[in-house]
Amino acid sequence: MPAVLSGPHGRFVHGKGTDRQVWIAGGVGVTPFLSWLRSLDEQPPPDRVDFFYSVSQESDGEVPYLAEMRAILERHPEVDLHVVRSAVDGRLTARRVLERSGADPRHLSIFMCGPEPMVRDLQQGFRADGVSALRIHREHFDWR
Repeated sequence: MPAVLSGPHGRFVHGKGTDRQVWIAGGVGVTPFLSWLRSLDEQPPPDRVDFFYSVSQESDGEVPYLAEMRAILERHPEVDLHVVRSAVDGRLTARRVLERSGADPRHLSIFMCGPEPMVRDLQQGFRADGVSALRIHREHFDWR
């Protein structure tokens, strides 16, 4: 049986965003952000980033990669990590992201990767709250 392989084809790079960014990862959607975090020493982040990591786990010890992310971010205070435990905190919404980050939607770049329903709902919410469609970037991280 033949197999067809393809990719990567994405343009999911934070260097093309504004100086004020929000990164949102849901579950395994953390994968591209781990790459970004691991390369921060060589590729500095923008002026300020709020990184929202939405997980279903209730305790820190169960959250994948959390210890590694915190260790990296000790050297990068310009990146604020917000762990959102959906089972405890509820679903992440665009309004909640904007409130917690204090960001002006008109000058914000958003990068998201996670389950399709989460990313779709967030994208609609950010558009409704004034974030330009040109500044909302999403990585499709699923089987097609």
